[in-house]
Amino acid sequence: MSTGRGATEKRAAILLMIVIAALLVAGCGGGSSSSSSSSASGSATTASSNSGEAEPSKQFLKPKGNNKIAEFGSEASVEEREAASKVVEESLKAREDADFATQCDTLSLKGIKEIPGTKTRAQCPKSLKSFAEPLSETKKARKDTLSGPIDAMRVKGEKGYALYHGTDKKNYAVPLEKEDGAWLVASVITEEI
Repeated sequence: MSTGRGATEKRAAILLMIVIAALLVAGCGGGSSSSSSSSASGSATTASSNSGEAEPSKQFLKPKGNNKIAEFGSEASVEEREAASKVVEESLKAREDADFATQCDTLSLKGIKEIPGTKTRAQCPKSLKSFAEPLSETKKARKDTLSGPIDAMRVKGEKGYALYHGTDKKNYAVPLEKEDGAWLVASVITEEI
């Protein structure tokens, strides 16, 4: 256990990481704003009818810019996307509510190991709470911008991305990882694309 100066330095490092995470979530300096609002209207019909007409992830492609995530691997099946969507919805809701035990249940081991000082699932809730404190300062970074199921999912082997149009008119990707046959969230940070 750290006391005195060591504890202060650890808290400062964690606070810095939270600020960086908040900036990543807020999408400072990049991201897409014009393509997300124009594609959001078609998302419900495209995502709900993945019968071979068009890949749902195409709505996340940008005419200019990095499409690495939207073109990652291949389109997931409807069943896979629905299963992953439930986990993503639960994870983002738990993150917003500061329900760290539930959020940890939705995280892969890779996602858990992203949390400073955390190597095991058992350490996750306590470490995640410490990472998010003070809660009033991380509220914006923890905000759940998903309202309903994800719009698309890209998969390659045991890795994937859940893609969705946020309630704030921005597009997001949630990294996923398959563990014991189930999709789990592979990061505590939601990436704006």
